Amino acid sequence: MINAAPTSALRRRSRGRAAALGLVCWGLLSPSWLRAQDNVATRAHDDVATRAHDDVATRALRLQFARGLTLEIAGRWADALDRFEAVARRRPTANVTFHIGLCHERLGRLRKAERTYQDARAARTTTPAVLAEIDARLQDLEGRMPKIVLNVAGATEGVTVLLDGEETQPSRAIRVDPGPHVAVALRHGIPVAASAFSSHERRTRFVTLTVHPVPSHASSP
Repeated sequence: MINAAPTSALRRRSRGRAAALGLVCWGLLSPSWLRAQDNVATRAHDDVATRAHDDVATRALRLQFARGLTLEIAGRWADALDRFEAVARRRPTANVTFHIGLCHERLGRLRKAERTYQDARAARTTTPAVLAEIDARLQDLEGRMPKIVLNVAGATEGVTVLLDGEETQPSRAIRVDPGPHVAVALRHGIPVAASAFSSHERRTRFVTLTVHPVPSHASSP
């Protein structure tokens, strides 16, 4: 004869486990649990999408930079500059900034190139290799940069001097880009002397502006 007591106890334990499992399943299917799982899934999806977007953006920037290097090698400095500046707007690394400076240098914008190299040198992302290139370019620019010394002669009282539209001090060497320049002497905002000239790499040019005295008008009798 089969003993019924153990069987009944077994059934009660089975029903208890089923009830507990049912409560767990109910809790897992509750609105709060489902919302939590949705949030986890959404965050995971967003993380994957963000990484994918970053990867695509990074590849696009690298392609843009590579095109800039190709144009640089071909001597198309203005076109290369456009590429590098587009990259720098999104990812202004020291290496990109260095190549922007190199383009300015090759286009004859030596002062702009010098400032750009200095910006690249100050960047925290500058590697030793890039730093060595920057220092070499800055040293070369130091010798290549033309200089102009403006002197004012004649009636100099109350006269200010402009070089390419910027006020400057006479009798001191001014570093400039190679090419054409204009110096103007002003008295009370009125031009009283001017000179147009050109500067050349590795040369210092002396320019004298002679200011004539203001004519005195005889009083009428």
